[in-house]
Amino acid sequence: MKKINILLKEYPYDILVGYNILKNVSAEFSKRKISGSILIITDKNVYNLHSLKIKSAFRNNDRKVKYFIAEPGENTKSFEVLHQIFSLLINEKFGRDSLIIAIGGGVIGDLAGFAAATFMRGVQFVQVPTTLLASVDSSVGGKTGINFDGTKNIIGAFYQPRLVITDLQFLETLPEEELLCGFGEIIKYSFLSGYDLYETLQKKADRILSRDLKLIERLVIKSVNIKKAVVLQDEKETGMRKILNLGHTFAHAFESALDFRIKHGEAVIAGIVCALRLSSLKGFMPEEASESYINFIINFIRTKELKNINNKEIYNLMLKDKKNSDGKIRFVLVKEPGKLFIDIGAERKEVNSVITYFKNRI
Repeated sequence: MKKINILLKEYPYDILVGYNILKNVSAEFSKRKISGSILIITDKNVYNLHSLKIKSAFRNNDRKVKYFIAEPGENTKSFEVLHQIFSLLINEKFGRDSLIIAIGGGVIGDLAGFAAATFMRGVQFVQVPTTLLASVDSSVGGKTGINFDGTKNIIGAFYQPRLVITDLQFLETLPEEELLCGFGEIIKYSFLSGYDLYETLQKKADRILSRDLKLIERLVIKSVNIKKAVVLQDEKETGMRKILNLGHTFAHAFESALDFRIKHGEAVIAGIVCALRLSSLKGFMPEEASESYINFIINFIRTKELKNINNKEIYNLMLKDKKNSDGKIRFVLVKEPGKLFIDIGAERKEVNSVITYFKNRI
C-alpha cells in the first residue's frame, strides 16, 4: 500500500492507494481518530456489485452505520437528492460528530462531499473512489458540489476529506467506458506534467484499458502527485490550480448540452481536443504539433452524439461557466506538455471555428 500525504496547512490528510485495502478501514480510522456514526453514500451500481465487500469492511465497527443508495448518473447531483440525504441524517439523529463516507465515482464524491460540508456546518468526510476518474482526480483536492439548472458544479464548496482510500480492487468491475473516463483525466495530467507521461500513455493505452492494475496503480500515484503539487500551491483555485481545468470549459458545456448522457471523462477528452485546436488557432502551439496530439487523443472519443451539438448552444453554455471572469469565457491553453497558459480569452468566432473543427473530426 502506498501513502500520499496531502500536507495542507489547515486540513492535511492521507491518500492510501493499494489493492483490497478497504478491509483495513477500521484500523486506518483508529490511527486518525476518525469516529462517530457513519452514513455511507453510494449508488446502485456500486452497491449491487460490491455490497458484500463494503458491509464486510464496516461490520466490526461499534457505531451506527446507515446507507444512502442513490441512482447512478450526473443528474443525482441535485438539490432534490441532497434534501433526501439531509432528511435521513436528521431522522436518524446524526450529530456534529457524524462521518459521511462517499463510496463511488465523481458524482457520489461531489454530492457526499457537499452534504458533509453543509450538514451542521461541516462533519467528517472520507472518500473511497471506485472509478479510475475519481481515483486520479475528483477524490483529490477538496472540490465538492452539485449541478443546478443544467449547469455543472455551479453550487459547491471546497471541503477536504479526512482520508481517501483508493482500493484498486473496485476497478476490476469497471466497464471500458469508465476506464476511458479516467484515461481522459490522465491525458490531462500528461499535458500538465511533461512529455514522459504523455509518451507512456501513447505506448501503453491498451494495457490501461485492459485493466493492467500494476500499471494503473503507478498512473494513479503519478496523477495524484501531480494534482497534489498543484493543490498545495493553490488550494482554492485563485491562480495556478486553474491549469487543472484544461479542456473543462468545453467539456462541461458538452455534458450540459447532452443532458449528461456523455460521461465526464469522455467530455474531458473532447474538451482537450478543442483546447489543443484553440491553442493552435491562437498561436500558442504550432498546428503540426496540435494535430499530432489530436490524432492520438481523438481515438478515445466514443460518443457520436457530439457530432450533433449546436455551436450556439455550446457557446451560450460556456458563458455560464463558473471559471469565467469579467463576463468573458476563459480557457486553459497549451504550448507543449508542461507549459500551459491560464485565463486566455477567445473571440466567439474562434470558439465557433473550434467546435466546427471538432465535429468534423469525430
